[in-house]
Amino acid sequence: MKLLPAALGLVLLLLLVLNPNGVEARPAPAVGHQKKASSATFFVFGDDFADNGNLPLTDPVTEMSRQWAYPYGSNYVDADGFPRPNTPSGRFSNYRIQSDFIATMLGLEEAPPAHARTAKKTCDPSGMTFATGGAGVLDSKSHEVPALAKQVDTFKKMVKDGTITENQLSRSVALVAFSGNDYAGTGVIGLSSPSNINAYIGKVTKEIATNVDQLLKLGVTKVLVNNLHPIGCMPSYTRTNNYTTCDIFGNLGASIHNDNLKQIMTSKKNVYIIDVYTSFVNIVDHGAGKGSELSKQFKRKLSPCCESLNSNGYCGQQDESSAELLYTVCDNSSKFFYWDDMHPTHAGWEAVMKQLEKPLKKFVDQH
Repeated sequence: MKLLPAALGLVLLLLLVLNPNGVEARPAPAVGHQKKASSATFFVFGDDFADNGNLPLTDPVTEMSRQWAYPYGSNYVDADGFPRPNTPSGRFSNYRIQSDFIATMLGLEEAPPAHARTAKKTCDPSGMTFATGGAGVLDSKSHEVPALAKQVDTFKKMVKDGTITENQLSRSVALVAFSGNDYAGTGVIGLSSPSNINAYIGKVTKEIATNVDQLLKLGVTKVLVNNLHPIGCMPSYTRTNNYTTCDIFGNLGASIHNDNLKQIMTSKKNVYIIDVYTSFVNIVDHGAGKGSELSKQFKRKLSPCCESLNSNGYCGQQDESSAELLYTVCDNSSKFFYWDDMHPTHAGWEAVMKQLEKPLKKFVDQH
């Protein structure tokens, strides 16, 4: 994910001033204990925030396949609860990601299997993950992976041919989780006016809404949709100031996206917006005396546990000729909110989802 240029940031600031109906920052809800819906079927759409194996392993490892190599999966624990250190699973983290935590709320052990790693004409009883690292909401030549509509189309074909059964659909929950790839490299970059930026963001959020409608039409009973996290707090942004403060313009862009998403989703039934923005902010970017109690566990909130030696490098990168490691890894990932330049640690995701658990489970349990 590339950074928004300063000029664009100024335009975003102007746009936010002209658009005062920003995303409301609500207090973090308390975590409650409710009965799990153990019979749920879970379908996951999105990008690297939710991918658990749809991108292929390559040799040599590249930035797009690093999630299959050390140090990814370095804190993995198997289904029986036994630690299996250094077991990459295709997730962009040291262990679990958001979709895994939602899966446990639904009574599942972890997020359902990746589509790319499932035999054709089959679907696991727990559901399926279509999310693919690097994907965008919109189709783009810069993205060589399936965008949201393509992921939903694959799901549709599996429904139509009976691979996904009516019984599975009748108890299904879907997650749509995107982290902002549409606003990196292309898209907003190069747009010069507030009207153009607003139109582009509106195009992204409208595409999310269109595909949510498609999922509901196909028989999904409940749809969870992430709003956009504070992208200006990612280490890829905060590295320029030695990991001390979030980039205000990156967060303004996220706020505009979230306001548009909220407006377009308000009237939709059986759809719930997961406010990851506020949950992230409550941990990594809150004022003194504010935020979540969970933030206290993190000693490093804006810097990554796994840090590349070069600003253009990536976690897991090795020198092609000498195999020298071009990154460093922290000793205790539970004290870091971010795992790498973009993605939270297992502990980070756990803290985010603890804040969201009570309202999310209440929505899922509604009939």
